[in-house]
Amino acid sequence: MDVAIIGSGLAGLTAGAYLAQAGHRVAVFEQYHRPGGVTAPFERDGYRWDLGQLLIEGLGADEPLGAILANLSLTDKVGVRTEDRGYVFSDFRLDKPEEYEGVLWRIERLKELFPDDAAGLDRYWAGYLRFTSVMTLARRMEESSGLAALYWKLRLYLKLLPILSKMGWNAQQLMDHYFQSEKLKLVFTSILADFFTAPRDFVGLGVFALNQEPSFDKRVPKELGKDAIQYYHYSVLGGIGKLAEALVAEIESHGGQVHTSRPIVRIRVEGGRATGVVDAAGQAISVDAVIASGGAKETFLKLVGREHLPPEFAERVDGIPLMDSVFMVHLGLDIDPSPHVHGVCTYYYGTYDLDTALADARGGRYHQGRDGFVVHIPSLHSPEMAPPEHHAMTIYTICPDTLKEGDWEERKEAYADALVDYAEQHIPGLRAHTQVREIMTPADFRTRTHLDHHAFGGIAPVMGAWQVPHETPVEGLWFVGAQSESGGGVNSVMPGAYKTARRITQRWGQSGSA
Repeated sequence: MDVAIIGSGLAGLTAGAYLAQAGHRVAVFEQYHRPGGVTAPFERDGYRWDLGQLLIEGLGADEPLGAILANLSLTDKVGVRTEDRGYVFSDFRLDKPEEYEGVLWRIERLKELFPDDAAGLDRYWAGYLRFTSVMTLARRMEESSGLAALYWKLRLYLKLLPILSKMGWNAQQLMDHYFQSEKLKLVFTSILADFFTAPRDFVGLGVFALNQEPSFDKRVPKELGKDAIQYYHYSVLGGIGKLAEALVAEIESHGGQVHTSRPIVRIRVEGGRATGVVDAAGQAISVDAVIASGGAKETFLKLVGREHLPPEFAERVDGIPLMDSVFMVHLGLDIDPSPHVHGVCTYYYGTYDLDTALADARGGRYHQGRDGFVVHIPSLHSPEMAPPEHHAMTIYTICPDTLKEGDWEERKEAYADALVDYAEQHIPGLRAHTQVREIMTPADFRTRTHLDHHAFGGIAPVMGAWQVPHETPVEGLWFVGAQSESGGGVNSVMPGAYKTARRITQRWGQSGSA
């Protein structure tokens, strides 16, 4: 089978590696001059910074992404290290203790800060344990078959019963159920800012998934109890681009090709079936199946065309809720910032009014770092990402894809100054010890990703929103990545693409067509 894959992000490369290993002829087409999408690093003067997802969930040997790497024979080619993240709010911090104080240290610390919510924190913990068990049982059911699957399904149903009434709740309702303090509620929902999704629009039980305890302290054991398994978060050693490089090498080792600087401008559709692609030079490539990743609107409304789509499908694509963008400042430092940060990744929040902050971003108003930002220092896990005795640091904030007033190019230097000023309140001497500064705006990300609207994490996880299915209405055309039904994040797009590639192979084996 001949397969064309549009886009060389981790979704496209994962699908390509699986298909190439299965003996299919794979060609990946990337419009940028290097593969990897937003996982391709940014480099200058001996510094290397990550652009994509900073910490990745589930890369361990016995975890979902780790299993995919093993199946693709990449375990020994991608080094990983467990990480955790720190949270700094305007009037308190959640730093892990120097000496490990047990799995409940964060809950106990929050009880000290919010004594009126102590009982609610106990109830939250009980809910977290049950949710973790539900997810563990669901994975075991999915991995089983026959009587074993039936056994795990029964166990899952019994575990679900006490929380069935909460399954339709949004995150705001869940927080209101457990807590009185608005500040405490934000401790558990602040991460939703990364998704441009307000608590009232996000599925309630998802709050438990976003607050897995090992993400705050990697010393927390993976197993909380019988049938209650958590996942760790990881850095990819050498930067996340190393994962993309390993996938590219695997594709090429099986005869596949990865073409860079070669944008696809059209997906050929004949008789309701995708029969090939056309590149910017006008060259047509005939294939048996096309896998597209990246932007849903760009793929279906431009490359395919409305005339080849069911009207209802096209309308739904038009209406999918996308996240907005990020503003990044990459710094090369001649000091070690370790004493002032929480390891590799630290979140700083400047507001407790998440709804207003998100409404401002949606309305084109950029906060310049006032509402919060993230500091990521990849050279702490991989010293080779900076010159000797130096460090690579990224400061980033969520922001509108398009400004209500002005444009990113004319304002980026002033915005970078403001963001560094906010960061320097926590990291003294930051500006004086900066040797290199590079700025990436939403306009830069649009160029890098070939999108009309840069959505940093893809489709916004809004409750009830329609999602673009992997198998599209156009026969032979499949869609993967952060704007597909898998949702955003490496821990979602890689499994989604892997399962899609396996499905294509099974379909081809059964019928001789994809």
